[in-house]
Amino acid sequence: MKGDSSFETIDTYVSEYFTDNETRDDKIGKQSDLRTASNINTSAIRTEAEREHSREMTMGSCCCNKRHVTFVWALLECLFFTGVIFGWVWLTVTLRRDAFFLDLCNVTFSEDEISKGQSLSEPIQDSSRNGRWSKCRTTSTTTLAPQEFENRLPFNGTQYFCDEQEERLNLLYDIIIIIRNFLILPVGIFMDKYGTTRSRLLTVFTFITGTLMMTFSSTAPWLLIPALVLVSLAGLVLLITNLQVANLFGEHRYTVMATFIGAYHSCSLIMGCMKATNDLGVGTQTSFMFLTIAIVPILVSTIAFLPKSRIPWPLPVTYGTNRVLNGGCGKSKHSRDSKNREDFAAFRNVSCSSLFGWSLVWFGIQYMREFLYDENFRLLFIRLGADKEQINTEYSRLYSSLKMLGLPVAPVLGYLLDWKKLSSYSPPRIQTMHRILFLVVLSSALALLNSLLPFIPSITIQIAGFVLQIIERVSVLVCVCSFLTHVHFPIEHLGKYIGCHFCVASLTSLSGFAFQRLIHVHLESNFFYINLVLLVLLLISCVHPINIWNHCRHGFIQDASESNYGTDLSPQENLISAPNSPSSV
Repeated sequence: MKGDSSFETIDTYVSEYFTDNETRDDKIGKQSDLRTASNINTSAIRTEAEREHSREMTMGSCCCNKRHVTFVWALLECLFFTGVIFGWVWLTVTLRRDAFFLDLCNVTFSEDEISKGQSLSEPIQDSSRNGRWSKCRTTSTTTLAPQEFENRLPFNGTQYFCDEQEERLNLLYDIIIIIRNFLILPVGIFMDKYGTTRSRLLTVFTFITGTLMMTFSSTAPWLLIPALVLVSLAGLVLLITNLQVANLFGEHRYTVMATFIGAYHSCSLIMGCMKATNDLGVGTQTSFMFLTIAIVPILVSTIAFLPKSRIPWPLPVTYGTNRVLNGGCGKSKHSRDSKNREDFAAFRNVSCSSLFGWSLVWFGIQYMREFLYDENFRLLFIRLGADKEQINTEYSRLYSSLKMLGLPVAPVLGYLLDWKKLSSYSPPRIQTMHRILFLVVLSSALALLNSLLPFIPSITIQIAGFVLQIIERVSVLVCVCSFLTHVHFPIEHLGKYIGCHFCVASLTSLSGFAFQRLIHVHLESNFFYINLVLLVLLLISCVHPINIWNHCRHGFIQDASESNYGTDLSPQENLISAPNSPSSV
């Protein structure tokens, strides 16, 4: 037992405070029963809501300093390490300076460069890549004139790039995101089985491997894909493990959770800083080597703040005691096998439900819409008459900078989920699902609006649409995380639930490549018909909010902690919980 004491630092204060206030909670429960004794059903529901509100107020006033330190630490982790890949636009600038994939371009030199002894038949040396020589491809159909060159690139202060290089870098980003999303499912299974500590230690190893591989990418460009896959995978796992910190904040749970997600989307700031340091002469590989020190704060939070397994929700009164944290250590092999079979049955029951299935469809279609927008971003502005250089240097960087809006926008969305109004007609768990339903409807409406904007031939409208794009992306992820952390779904399988959603997102992204080929080969770069197909798919995905509404209306929203992990209950049991059992939201 003593060996696990280091993992109990954030857990012990809750049970201590609840023990001191147990008598007060009982008095509140008795008073509420007396006030509503005229109607048994209404009394049960109102008592449940008031007891939950009392528990949340109790939780909110205990050990504020430690909870706040944990929150700030987790927030900084999300802001600096989780969504590094979102700053891809800034990373491509440094990769061009390092002449990655420049052999795809047919570079035409100016007369001044030729007079200095350089010719097309000679190899080109990039001084920033340790003397590695590369030769430009002469069979490319793209030839760049001197006036198209951008300043501050390796060859005599001139940067050379072409469409082939741009397409290769965009393809690289797509491959990295798809592979990462596929890997979330096995990592989620590992996290559910072995807990938070082992998952984060695996994440530290993954992050170190990725950053070290980036330091050697100058001599082996093929290392870019595995390196950035590992870095982005480690970041997303950090976000998932940090979401449980929100369970310590009771009535502000979803606000805290949404703040972490907003910080995740704002992590492009790190790549922007790397680009700024690169302007001052610091190499990309050096920046990633410096990023390796991220393991220090990650290890500190893993050991000092987070538990060994997970922070449960709803938070039990006895949470934090050794008996609860280590209750499964002395079980026999037969007991563990029986528990594993029960867990698998619980996961199967929930994953085969229509509520979970339509959530997968909804998230997959939303993610494919985002994927197609990113793929056709340059094509959209080219058709509107924008210059290619202007797209790369202005519009793309503006869009990447606006991703930092996720940090102020996400807490507002979380506050909408935490906003409560005690109702005598439904228990808190159904009220919470109603608020999640509102956010799902809002996300679907934003997706439909963003799919209609490309039909408007105005660059100003498209730039204004950047803000709607960012709000929609943050809202979609907040919806998914709040939906999957609702008590209807057993928290023991959260990693698998999120992994399934991202796995479906990878499959829909792969189908996006088929749409892209259709656009460029058969539709002459006209994505009008693809947008129409996308609108139809978005309308189909609206079945998900309708399905949530139907479950709320008929009282099918359950509490997994009270219903044996998702077994069927009668409508009466779904609508009315036992007055003496703690309900959760």
